[in-house]
Amino acid sequence: MHPVVASTDGVSDIQMFVKQIQESIQDELSDVTFYAGIANESPDTISRLIITSIIGDEYAHARTQAALLHQLNPQSAGAPPITPPPNQGYEEDIMTAIAGETSAVARYAYLASIAPTLAIRYLLTSILGDEYGHIRTWFALLQHLRA
Repeated sequence: MHPVVASTDGVSDIQMFVKQIQESIQDELSDVTFYAGIANESPDTISRLIITSIIGDEYAHARTQAALLHQLNPQSAGAPPITPPPNQGYEEDIMTAIAGETSAVARYAYLASIAPTLAIRYLLTSILGDEYGHIRTWFALLQHLRA
């Protein structure tokens, strides 16, 4: 879970923002790996294609933030990789994905609130909207499974 309020401990606001973006990139890449496992568990082709679309969105979010990070700090080495949780079975993994996407909505709301420019704020709220849409899609996949 990502903190809603970050302690700066003397670190500049822009440095803190860069650190948060670095972590967000790694979280998105972790989701790509975890969701690929869910797609492989999928009981049907349509569900697998829907999940593959979400994977593409998550990868695009990571690429977009990497470009943003490069603009803010060209020397940034990035944050260490995050190991995705192990897949536990299709239904349980969907529940984990819903929790993760909910956390991502909170993370992007926080990042947007501390964004150094309006353009960056708009970019982050756009990603936030995608993450919210993913929550709805995961719930639909869960409902389809239980039907």
